[in-house]
Amino acid sequence: MSIFPKGSKALAATAAVGALALLPACSEGVVGGGEGNGAEGEVTLTLVTSALDGTANAAVQDWYLDELEERSEGRIEIERTEAYSLCDATEIADCVGDGRADLGVTIPDYTPQYFPSTSVVSIPFIGQNWQGITHALHDLHRENDDAVAVMTNNNLHHLATWPVGRMLIGTHEPVESPEDLSGLSTRASGPLAIQLFEGEGVNVVSLPANEAYEGVERGVVDSIAASIDFPVNYQLNELLPYWTDPGFGEYSAFGMWLNLETYESMPEDLQEVVDEVAAELAAGAGAEAFFDQAAEQCPPMLEAENLEGFDRWDEEVTANWEAETEDSLQSAWVEMAEDQGLENAYQVLEDYLASLEELADPSVEDATLSCIDQFADQ
Repeated sequence: MSIFPKGSKALAATAAVGALALLPACSEGVVGGGEGNGAEGEVTLTLVTSALDGTANAAVQDWYLDELEERSEGRIEIERTEAYSLCDATEIADCVGDGRADLGVTIPDYTPQYFPSTSVVSIPFIGQNWQGITHALHDLHRENDDAVAVMTNNNLHHLATWPVGRMLIGTHEPVESPEDLSGLSTRASGPLAIQLFEGEGVNVVSLPANEAYEGVERGVVDSIAASIDFPVNYQLNELLPYWTDPGFGEYSAFGMWLNLETYESMPEDLQEVVDEVAAELAAGAGAEAFFDQAAEQCPPMLEAENLEGFDRWDEEVTANWEAETEDSLQSAWVEMAEDQGLENAYQVLEDYLASLEELADPSVEDATLSCIDQFADQ
């Protein structure tokens, strides 16, 4: 389950030099290891990310990075890179774990075998509150020993895990129920989301976000199940005119991690800054950044020339779908997580659900649902 055995930084750096020649997705010159500069313990952290500029997920990432630099009074400096430029989305966890980079942001579902504890987000229907999920996942990876071990075993220090946004289904023709999904070929992520779709007769194809447009254009898939980032920032609304919210809720997540050895080598006061800013992100600052940017995605969504439908399924249809599948999907998650090496997966799920109920904030308005309402009012 470990990405890279925890060892000396010198060995990691040596391995990185050789790896760069073999891995074209990571460009030459990536500097990992949290380089120190000066007597006060100044640190430069190299970022690798798959959060595309202009998305709500990039806004959460950038809030954290900005706060980290400000709170540390410049002693922590982030070497920022463009999305996908140094390490591919599917490689970022490896790049951070083995020391080629220090700080990484990507979707854990791209390498699910490394992150069984965070895939709990993908259980359909239970994740309807962005703020509650983010806070619950932060607490889980601070307080549950088995969830903490997932990160430690991968040589990572968990900073944050947050949902990517509510699932929308983009198609060439309207879909209004699970029965309408049968026969579609769909790009989807989230292991339990994939299982749910396959149970309805959908052919699910795994494509990274940056390959989704070409996948639809070439006919590899004829539909997309993803957040509002896809029709807006990845421009899928140019190809798919109908978008609907099936009531699934959150289905996948972004993760942000720091190389564990880099974290442990920092002065104690900088470790405190790293963790304090992460806690504030989870407690509400992340939600504010996410939804402020998500609101900016609504106008281009509604103004898209090809948009013909943007709605949500009837609540009764969603409720029936949930009732038919909820228990089996939670059991499936426990089995999957245990197979991927998570100890006491059932208790991890129980702790997560308890935190989710306690920490969910009903006052936080979901930007995607608000945008759907605006479309209906046009």
